[in-house]
Amino acid sequence: MMCDRIAGQRAVQVGGTRPWTRRGLKEERMATAAERAGAVTKGATVGYGRYVYQHVPGWARLPKGWEWADCAGVAVDSKDRIYVYNRGPHPMMVFDTAGNLLSTWGEGILRTAHHVFAAPDDTLYTTDIGDHTVRKWTTDGKLLMQLGKANEPAEAMSGKPFNRPTDVTVAPDGTLYITDGYGNARVHRYSADGKHLLSWGEPGTGPGQFKAPHGVRVSPDGQVYVVDRENFRIQVFTEDGQFIRQFMGVNRPDQVVFAPDGSLMIPELGFRAGLGAGAPPPGPMAPPAGIKFMTPMGQWLGGWGMSTDDPADLLCAHAVALDSTGALYIGETLAAHRVQKYVPVKQP
Repeated sequence: MMCDRIAGQRAVQVGGTRPWTRRGLKEERMATAAERAGAVTKGATVGYGRYVYQHVPGWARLPKGWEWADCAGVAVDSKDRIYVYNRGPHPMMVFDTAGNLLSTWGEGILRTAHHVFAAPDDTLYTTDIGDHTVRKWTTDGKLLMQLGKANEPAEAMSGKPFNRPTDVTVAPDGTLYITDGYGNARVHRYSADGKHLLSWGEPGTGPGQFKAPHGVRVSPDGQVYVVDRENFRIQVFTEDGQFIRQFMGVNRPDQVVFAPDGSLMIPELGFRAGLGAGAPPPGPMAPPAGIKFMTPMGQWLGGWGMSTDDPADLLCAHAVALDSTGALYIGETLAAHRVQKYVPVKQP
């Protein structure tokens, strides 16, 4: 096995029949074109250690004339249907694992997609940074509940729900946790039926403070993991908002998702795209976008990403989900406009 160290942060395994090198990526471009012509191909191998995956070139297929927009959110339900929450004319696109488009919904309601969460009962929750709402849906797009009044945001940084909420998750007991967001610096806790219970957080860099709280998940033991993107960290809290710990080593993280083995999957935007107005241009050693696998204590386990739009690479990783086979689906925004599939490679 041979590894290339990327900006001191991430190792990329080179292995199998199509190594993830410039040559391998060139081969995959050719493979993708061949696949469109009807050939069966395999993609580049990416990852490191226990977390090695094979890219599936050209996975999802859109109808003729359709184009990808920002794929801000991705979720998978118990039947392995993949929900791609995007900023195009069909906000929720539903695929099977083979990449066939099954249905779309949300047209005329969902305004600016962010994250989507599939609950164990196969209800879906969406955050909308355009109209400042959090919604609950059936899998076929029937609206069940809405939190917040559409197009009536709370005053920026007031701490009140909502101003451009970014993510929502459901705890094992049914409690909702919502990160809020681009226009606030709070985490809100709601009952399963939509009653506001408490909120915590304020702008800043200290424990319990946030700069763009961007994602949230609850661990099996009830700890609340909050993605603090522009502070480049993950903070961990009790269910009532008491700070427990934090860890760094993440480059503008966009989401945190628990894998079945207990590890964390963290897509990163990196420092080569999506920088704020007035930010200096990124240098050649700026940490790239990608995905990291980490322990709940913040130890790095593996990952990949070099911030290019090459097949198998990640340019603007924003969301990740996995199906019952362990395959990953990674949504990308900004210059990328795509969702990519990676299947796990069996280890010897």
